[in-house]
Amino acid sequence: MVPEAVLPTSTIKTDTGSKERVFGIVESSTLAVALAALIVLRLIYAFVYRVDSDEPQHLHVVWGWAHGLIQYKDIFDNHSPLFQMLCAPLFRLLGEHSWIVIPMRLAMLPLYLVDLWIVYLMGKALYFQRWGVWIAMVAGGIPVFFLTTTEFRTDDPWSTLCLAMVLIAVSGPMDGKRAFYFGLTMGAAFSVSMKTSLLLAALGTGAAGIIALHALSRRDTKVLGLLKNATLIAAGAMIIPALLVGAFAAMGALHDMYYCVVQHNTVPGLGKWGKAGLHLWLFPMSLPVLFGLGWLCMHSSANEQVGAGRALILMTCGAYYFLMRGYWPLVTAQDFVPVAPLFALALLPFIYHLLSLPGWPARVAIPIASLLVLGGEVALIWRAQSPMDNEMAPFEQNLAAVLHITNKTDYVFDGKGETIFRNRPIYWVLEGVTIRRIQLGLIPNDVRENLIAKGVCVAVNHRLRPEDQKWLRANFIEADGKVWIAGQGLGPVRQRMSFHTDIKANYSIVADQAKLAGTLDGVPLQDSQVIPPGTHRLEIASGSGNVALVWTQALDRGFDPFTKKISGVTE
Repeated sequence: MVPEAVLPTSTIKTDTGSKERVFGIVESSTLAVALAALIVLRLIYAFVYRVDSDEPQHLHVVWGWAHGLIQYKDIFDNHSPLFQMLCAPLFRLLGEHSWIVIPMRLAMLPLYLVDLWIVYLMGKALYFQRWGVWIAMVAGGIPVFFLTTTEFRTDDPWSTLCLAMVLIAVSGPMDGKRAFYFGLTMGAAFSVSMKTSLLLAALGTGAAGIIALHALSRRDTKVLGLLKNATLIAAGAMIIPALLVGAFAAMGALHDMYYCVVQHNTVPGLGKWGKAGLHLWLFPMSLPVLFGLGWLCMHSSANEQVGAGRALILMTCGAYYFLMRGYWPLVTAQDFVPVAPLFALALLPFIYHLLSLPGWPARVAIPIASLLVLGGEVALIWRAQSPMDNEMAPFEQNLAAVLHITNKTDYVFDGKGETIFRNRPIYWVLEGVTIRRIQLGLIPNDVRENLIAKGVCVAVNHRLRPEDQKWLRANFIEADGKVWIAGQGLGPVRQRMSFHTDIKANYSIVADQAKLAGTLDGVPLQDSQVIPPGTHRLEIASGSGNVALVWTQALDRGFDPFTKKISGVTE
């Protein structure tokens, strides 16, 4: 990127003069305050940041492991299994609570700090200690990185492992143990997320670029050494995935694992797949520019290893972005998590170098510039969601309502596992890939059939197709929030009334003003009775007000079908 001869050579810790010591103390204190502010902000957002639908999906799988269920075989999931397996002991220790997301998010904070430490180590190795610490601070505040890693999701350990891979690659010669450890880390990353394939393709592009630039610069490339390193990388990469494959084979779930992790996610026609357009040319068109910038980076240092490391990070970032925009089927914010800090490592040194050209002291210019960037990042985070707004509260309220009115053995329908602690009546999780498969007829849309067969009396209205939404409204009463309870409003009291239900359950027929008396299908009306699917005749002898059919268990636990409130939960 820039010749070292013109880079500022001062470090955070100075060794001469009281003035230098004062500057060092001020800068160190500023760094400590900046880091503390990021941590405090992370803690606040762990309590109030809105719950992404992926979080309860992961937590439901963790719940399954904690209760003896097998991922893929007993519970559908289309992610690699290592993260959920490792989280199961903590989840089991915490128990069943509506606030479960918060402690599981807090458990991700150490990974965030490790990410910043890795960025610092890379900045220190490729540039200077001062640059490393400030790049780490700025990287920690990048909104997409900060907010996504606040959530409980596989992307938390995935980003840490991906950054560790890059650190191993740029902090020394890739040979012997380093190559093996790189492969071992890669295998762990694949065991957490198959999206590692995208980063691996980007790293491969960067590595190929370095080899090509070495050849153009007439630097010696040892082919046998490359083959040896590739073998060691492959050997290391196989260990953890092989152990997981062996474990699932022993549990009789290997076929299920292959389908869910590989086959399910490669649905034809998903997103950009199979579609022609300019996006197909973005990556090849970017290569000349990326290799040109890589050449500048390689020649920015007299140290060949340092120059290659700088080039690898820059070319990997560019390749990752254009590969994603060109070929990745569904691009989401979390896909950028592992490369967001790498972008900081690629861009900030150029800014720091520009600040050195007027002769400004690095101990002043770099902290000020970094703090300005960090302040802008915090403003963007605040704009995405103010820490004063508790957007987690609706999720906690819905979950509390479900836990209050259901037993541990009750089935509860939800789209992706939002109720976390309850068995789902359907195997599939209604996320983007599954919905696409349903649209193509590759997976049957049997939501209603499963709810009817298993007598489901509580549902979370989320990600349902229009025809299923219509059916839900005909057989369930909307409670406060997204929770729906088996039953229906029957309108004002009339002498003769009829209704139809598809859900067999223990129901009560109640009025909001005076207790009803009469007959149901010619049998005296009881406070609670099992009503089978079908059309039923209700004859009212006495009673007044509006009438509702409602699942008795919910009624007994405080649900009012007329106000839609659940006593002690949603009031």
